[in-house]
Amino acid sequence: MLTFAAPHFAWALALPAGIVVLYLLRRKYTPKQVPSTFLWQTALRDHAANRPLQRLRKNLLLPVQFLAMLLLALALMQPNLSSGAAGRTVLIFDLSGSMQTETAGKTRLREAKDRAEEMLNTLAPGEEITVLSAGSEVRQILSAATDKEDVRRAVRGLVCGREGADLDRAVSLAEAIRREETDRGTRIVVFSDTYTPPAGVSAVNVGRGEENRGVCVLSAEEGSAYARLCNFGGDCALTVLCLADGELCEAKEVSLPAGETAGVSFTLPEGAMKAEVQIREQDALPADNRAEAPVLRGAVRTVALTGDNLFLESALQVRPDLRVIRTDEESLLQTRADLYIYGTSPLIFSRDPSQTAFTWPEEDRPAASADQTAPSLIVEQTPVTEGVTLRSVTLRSCRPLSGGKAAVRAGSDVLLAYTDGEAAFGFRLQDSNLPLKYDFPVLIQNLLNLLLPETAEEVPETVPPMEAAESDVRAVAQSAEAEAGNLGAARGQDLTPLLMGVFLLLLMIEFILAREVWARNRRLPVAGVSSIPRSTETSELPSGQSRRLRLRINKRKEERE
Repeated sequence: MLTFAAPHFAWALALPAGIVVLYLLRRKYTPKQVPSTFLWQTALRDHAANRPLQRLRKNLLLPVQFLAMLLLALALMQPNLSSGAAGRTVLIFDLSGSMQTETAGKTRLREAKDRAEEMLNTLAPGEEITVLSAGSEVRQILSAATDKEDVRRAVRGLVCGREGADLDRAVSLAEAIRREETDRGTRIVVFSDTYTPPAGVSAVNVGRGEENRGVCVLSAEEGSAYARLCNFGGDCALTVLCLADGELCEAKEVSLPAGETAGVSFTLPEGAMKAEVQIREQDALPADNRAEAPVLRGAVRTVALTGDNLFLESALQVRPDLRVIRTDEESLLQTRADLYIYGTSPLIFSRDPSQTAFTWPEEDRPAASADQTAPSLIVEQTPVTEGVTLRSVTLRSCRPLSGGKAAVRAGSDVLLAYTDGEAAFGFRLQDSNLPLKYDFPVLIQNLLNLLLPETAEEVPETVPPMEAAESDVRAVAQSAEAEAGNLGAARGQDLTPLLMGVFLLLLMIEFILAREVWARNRRLPVAGVSSIPRSTETSELPSGQSRRLRLRINKRKEERE
């Protein structure tokens, strides 16, 4: 069955008709040099050839040019030859936050929908189409539908969320559908912006890389709000607004270097229930320029702290619901508190100081290599490190940790680990520059939120910050075709390259024929014979020329006799 991927180019089929019209309007008569008036009969035949229906007679250029224009028109329509046998197609759509990125006023999701509709036009009638959406959850929007209008309506109704997309789970579900099919092949096509597919799966990645800035972290408590801004682009200056229950309460100007993050604190009025932070400047992803958070009013918690660390104590006192009491390690178990912070290397945060899930070596070891270059820290994606980069953080010595979940590494060494009720730093804070970084208070607050979850009697509905990974829209992956059952197979055999090849061949033939016609029309006249117009009689020629012409005519008559 022949289908067309670009039927809107059907207007090009008028081009061959235009070639015929040009031939009909072209004047065929041209003056010729003849040796005698007997050749005027040829001129009369040329005159007859000027009649409209006779002008196309015995002309090789016309069919060549007509066929060339017809092939070009068909190639523009992108014909595909399929067997006509219906199969199965699974369409998976990425509904993550990054798919809201706009380029020239068009979101990546809108472009993905357009590409999907183009593909629907190429599928055979009766094709069973399943539509899956991959956001924070995988959902089956449509199952084995054969009506393409139902599929179009389902695709047009898809809406992005603010979280990431579990594309691997969606592809696993599509693979299960493929394994159930025995007689017909099942094609799997993922519409995303950054997906790299496994073998047997096609990826249509849409959009292009854009610079972006967004609100990555927002927390609010009685009297204050804290926001973390991320810059996924060049140096910029941002105007950040803070609203309490919908009313503007504070605005700040923030200079943000390229690729960096910055923390901003705001003062909230008493009794505020919800805090909202907005970036006023527009960019490629407006959805992450705004975030909301409930104002938490938890009960006062007690933190027992050993040792003398002013930076740590200052970071703890940021939260007004915490009461910090000092103690020593000998009296730690006798002290009643909600959280205990003790030790130096490692520094341990624990709800129960009588036991720990971590182990570490007896002695500190240098954190620098043989050339005295400290290894860069690797920050894992965990609740503890949310909104934290730890860029340019260095330390002099460490005690690598074992046990729990790793949050920060230096090569293969774990320097920060956590469990549900415990966390530990595998180095002395005094032997690093971490307390001097913006990341330090964010890191401490993340640990407190993990080990001392906040409680609130009434939590208003809010729009949480978009994940930092979704706000980074600087790169877009290349589209990839599957080794089998790919998008090209879904479209059938593409005839466009074949038509273009024949079109170029006909252009070469037309060029050769045109040169032959031009050379024939440019032949030199017979020596000594003048050009005779079609209306000129023999008696009108000059006397000398007329005499010579009569002699030649008589000589030819004698030769024929």
